[in-house]
Amino acid sequence: MKIPVLALMPLLWLAPGCGGAAAADSPKELRFSVIPDFNKSKLAESAALLETYLSKQLGVPVHYVASNDYTMAVNGLVANKLDFVWLGGKTTVDALDAGKGEVRVLATRDIDLDFRSYFIANKKLVDEGKVKPLTELKQLKELAKNLTFTFGDKNSTSGHLMPRYFLSEAGIDPNLGFKGEATYQASGGHAATLKAVASGATDLGALNFAYYDKASAEDKANAPIVFTTPGYVDYAWVGHTRVGDAMLQKITTAFTRLDKDNADDKQVLDAWSAKARFEAADAKRWDSIRKVRDSLPKGFLQ
Repeated sequence: MKIPVLALMPLLWLAPGCGGAAAADSPKELRFSVIPDFNKSKLAESAALLETYLSKQLGVPVHYVASNDYTMAVNGLVANKLDFVWLGGKTTVDALDAGKGEVRVLATRDIDLDFRSYFIANKKLVDEGKVKPLTELKQLKELAKNLTFTFGDKNSTSGHLMPRYFLSEAGIDPNLGFKGEATYQASGGHAATLKAVASGATDLGALNFAYYDKASAEDKANAPIVFTTPGYVDYAWVGHTRVGDAMLQKITTAFTRLDKDNADDKQVLDAWSAKARFEAADAKRWDSIRKVRDSLPKGFLQ
């Protein structure tokens, strides 16, 4: 199945009042969370920067609430335990579907409009010539039979959903095409995938390019990139209409006005790995991710 993951459509803000938004009094505080593929050692610092920035911009206290897993982040938004959440591509469409018209995509980083996954290999295999940089993923098909492979979390777009899709497009079944069934990193996010490959615990893996690019030189040296996927849309800030259209618009504006030339704003942008800015986002951009998600057997996403 061919999915137009590379197509970039014009960004449109969903106008207030569209999509059955519920009227709401201005909230006295706001709660946000982040899917746990973030670098946990830096998350508290990054969340604190955002709390300070958004509290000033929105005029109400903004508090970070930790989510232990991807599903918790989505369910918390729908169940009124969270007001807006940083989600990956798959969890963005999960939240849109679960919200039944009451969840909006608010903003996305510039890099998320053309996101990538890296396939990485253990350095020893590369040095021995057992794995070489690939121009096409189908070149991995014969080699894969003698190699082990790990995905990230099952709900990760860049660590599972899209790598699995691209492997399938290349004629490689992750459950049958490798030396044993492909594994998953149950916790630790993209850092766990990188460590597993760098240490030699597994031969190959797939992870988020933005995480890899900021990883330590030692880890990258021990797990070099052998393939970069085509682009697709990924992460976004997603909010619930219970806070009102006006507040959702304020949240979007707060993110899109971040300026890399302002030292304080640059700290926030760097903390969230934005290249230069956040942009207002249209939920239709994530339709391609929904199609990929729905093309996979449900058992792979549980």
